Amino acid sequence: MKAINSSPWTPLILKLIGALLVLTSLIDYLVLLSTAKFQDSQWVITFTTQVVDRGVFPLIGIGLLFIGYWLEAGSSDATRTAPWLKLTALILSSILGLFFLLIVPWNVVATRDAVDAQMKQIGQEAAKAESQIDAQVQQFRGQLDSQLAQIDQLISSGQLKDPQLAQAKQQQAQLKRLKSDPKAFDAEIAPKKTEELNKIKTRKQELESQTQGNALRSGLRTGLNSLLLAIGYIIIGWTGLRQML
Repeated sequence: MKAINSSPWTPLILKLIGALLVLTSLIDYLVLLSTAKFQDSQWVITFTTQVVDRGVFPLIGIGLLFIGYWLEAGSSDATRTAPWLKLTALILSSILGLFFLLIVPWNVVATRDAVDAQMKQIGQEAAKAESQIDAQVQQFRGQLDSQLAQIDQLISSGQLKDPQLAQAKQQQAQLKRLKSDPKAFDAEIAPKKTEELNKIKTRKQELESQTQGNALRSGLRTGLNSLLLAIGYIIIGWTGLRQML
């Protein structure tokens, strides 16, 4: 008897829970839109990802609403819901379906723009690092005179004895050769310079690969989930509207 007496409350509870899920989700979407920066690709990616991640809640809410309507229709003593409420839910479902369908290309475009911006930044940082290496080379070239002057002064002072004197003269000769012969200077620093440039190139390739991989995974996840949500909303909305109209 208790189960029979409580059965009229079941449609009402389901409709109430469904309505709350739908309303809280819509409020959540409006809050996300309050910080809208449609020209900012990173904001678009964050917004679409958050909307899609929460997109199942209004779908569940609409589903609970119509389960409540169905149970209500089978109950002889239940208070029937006004037809316009059902129509509103179906129209909302159709609108959400179109919205999630539009999110797919919107997210793709924003992801592409964000990747292009990150690639540009990676290239700029790599170019900056390469220019710093060139600056260090020029700085080292400019220090040859001061290093040579110090060694000349040390040798002429007579304070050095063999083998320190021999080492100083050898270093003196090498510095003079590097100063007078640009090709010899370039050959001397080439191994270290090449090593540093290769490190920069490798790091650049790693960052580019990581950026593209992360963007691909994120884009596929958001795009596929949004497409599935769009299909679900559209099926509910258009099927229900066709039956009512």
